[in-house]
Amino acid sequence: MGYAEARELYKQRHYKVLKNSWIANVLGDHGKTSRKSITRKGNYKYPCPDDVRLKLEKILKELKMI
Repeated sequence: MGYAEARELYKQRHYKVLKNSWIANVLGDHGKTSRKSITRKGNYKYPCPDDVRLKLEKILKELKMI
């Protein structure tokens, strides 16, 4: 599974569009990213909001991404 599937499933269930950086932030917190993007300096510009994080983690677990 990939980011597109996670974004679509989240949109269907919660009627909100995710940013790819939110997904990357959550995956990075779980140690599932392979490396840091070469264009990113420091922390994420758009970190995942707390109200989205729990719902997103549930979807990523369902998709077996974390």
